[in-house]
Amino acid sequence: MNKKFNIPNSITTLRILSVPVLIYFAITGDDQGFFVLWIVSVSTDAFDGFLARMLKQKTDFGARLDSIADFLMYIVTLFGIYMLKWEEFGPYKTLALVILFYFLFTDLFSLLKFGKISSLHLYSWKIGGLLQTAFVFWLFYRGFDTFFFKIVFVWTSLAFVENILIQMMMKTYRSNMKHFFYFLKTRDSVKK
Repeated sequence: MNKKFNIPNSITTLRILSVPVLIYFAITGDDQGFFVLWIVSVSTDAFDGFLARMLKQKTDFGARLDSIADFLMYIVTLFGIYMLKWEEFGPYKTLALVILFYFLFTDLFSLLKFGKISSLHLYSWKIGGLLQTAFVFWLFYRGFDTFFFKIVFVWTSLAFVENILIQMMMKTYRSNMKHFFYFLKTRDSVKK
C-alpha cells in the first residue's frame, strides 16, 4: 500500500475537503450548519492521529498533511467566527487577533526558514488546540465567555513562545518535537 494514501491520511483529507462547505455556511449565515460540520471536522483531527498510531501508519507526509489540515481548519474556524460570532467578542477582538497572529507567524517563520509549514506537534500546541476548540464549541453553543477566552489567550501565548524558540534553535526542519526539552535532548542526534 502506498504510504501516502492510508486510512489516517484519507480522514485528514476529508477534513481538508470540508473547508469549502464550512466557508459556504459562514457566508450564508448558517451558524447551525457551520457548527455541526465544524464539530465533525474537528473530531477527525484526534481520530486520524489515533488511527495512524494504532495502525502503525505514522509518516512524515501524514504529519505534514495533518498540519495543512490544521492550518486550513484554523483559518476557516476564524472565518466562521468572524462571519457569525465576531460581535460577541466586544473589547476582546484585539486579543483574538493576537492569537491569529501567533498561529500565522509560526507557519510563516517556518516557511521562510525551512520552506515548509511548521509541524512540530508540540504538546503545548495540542493542549492549546484543545482549549481553543472547547472555546469555539462554547462560543457557538452558549456564547462568548470572558474567563474561558483569557485562559485560551494565556495558554496560546506560552505555546507560541515555545514553538518559536524551538524553530529559532533548529538548524534543519524537523517535525514531532513534543516539547522544548525533547527538542534539546534530540537535537544533537540529527545529522547536520
